[in-house]
Amino acid sequence: MAICVVALGLGAGVASAASPTGAPAASPSSSGASPSSSGASPSGGSALAGSGPPALLAPVPYLGWNTYYGVGGIFGEQTILSVARALMRTGLAGAGYRIVWFDFGWASGRRDASGRVLVDRRQWPHGLRWLTDWLHRRHLLAGIYTDAGRSGCQKLGVGSLGHYRQDADSFGAWGFDAVKVDFCGAGQEGLDPRPLYIRFARALADNASHRRLLMNVCNFWVPGQIDGSRPSYANSAYASYRWAPAIAQSWRTDTDIGSPHNIQWVSVLRNLDRDAAHPTAAGPGHWNDPDYLGPGLGMTASEAQAQLSMWAIVAAPLILGSDPRALPRSEIAMLENRSVLAVDQDRLGIQGTMIRQSASGQVWIKPLVGGQVAVALLNRGTGPLRISVSAADAGLSAAPSYRVRDLWSHRTTSSAGEISAVVAPDSVVLYRVAPG
Repeated sequence: MAICVVALGLGAGVASAASPTGAPAASPSSSGASPSSSGASPSGGSALAGSGPPALLAPVPYLGWNTYYGVGGIFGEQTILSVARALMRTGLAGAGYRIVWFDFGWASGRRDASGRVLVDRRQWPHGLRWLTDWLHRRHLLAGIYTDAGRSGCQKLGVGSLGHYRQDADSFGAWGFDAVKVDFCGAGQEGLDPRPLYIRFARALADNASHRRLLMNVCNFWVPGQIDGSRPSYANSAYASYRWAPAIAQSWRTDTDIGSPHNIQWVSVLRNLDRDAAHPTAAGPGHWNDPDYLGPGLGMTASEAQAQLSMWAIVAAPLILGSDPRALPRSEIAMLENRSVLAVDQDRLGIQGTMIRQSASGQVWIKPLVGGQVAVALLNRGTGPLRISVSAADAGLSAAPSYRVRDLWSHRTTSSAGEISAVVAPDSVVLYRVAPG
């Protein structure tokens, strides 16, 4: 089970990562950095932030890939290099999926006499700084994981409690761009998430390399999930929206969407509903996070397409949980649909909302730049269903006609005011609608 808090600064549309001047060739030290590696990127600060004055981190939802669901907890340098090459080869990186995120399993959690996390040279033979430099030279970004407690779930893996500043310094020196801060171990220890995340955010902000790192708050616990009574509502994922926007770039809104190698449609709908509870908490620089995309991990192709459609409507971070090396070309093409990604990445940064439900049919809308609106017609039922909404109810200004662009079929039609489709079960029809 994974819990997360993420602080990031970039989306697909931001400047590419700074290119380090060269990869260190020396063997790594126990801290994960080669002796010749410096702590900061050549541009000064995180590759996520681009050049010039400090920019807002994650002005639009960020995109990338994470090890947890598709690879699991056993991986190392060769796995990361292989997946990174697949992201580039398939075009996913070019479509915006640029963060390569190491989740639970990147280290045992053991520390040396000075308190630094030990990096296993068998797992990372060239060291972590070498690997982040390799990724940066290819315009990719690097994310890492820790827990806010003393360890991860069931007292396993890395936990930073008592070492927040020390670990933040290490993450910056190693060249990481994003940190997922879990609360699995911390929750099992009975700790309070808000003060710990505030402390961790301060440590990241003050890291010795002056590197700007995105932070994802990954407190996935729902009320009573730990032992029937813990956590309380106030300490659960349901309440993170109250405080996380001030300190992090994203925060989980529900429990895990699945388990390694298993994500089901029923869990996608559950997490969507919970993510929709507080849409105004989201906006440029801070996003509700319903968890990862899971094509090929248990959903049908239409369900996976519907998940991406709805994640775009709710302006979610788009982190691929599946192993891209195992996905068929059809699923890769689905993930790379630039018209759908543009809905997620719209610079207004407004999270879409459901405006109508009838039986198993729902209408969701998301205002876009230029007076346009994205309209998602979601069928949660078991049979085909006609779902309709008027342009006025969808929030469009009055006009003699409307251009209705189907973002999956790539067909444009004209309407006098009705937006309608027969939607297959467990599917979404996604439109971009503009007056005129």
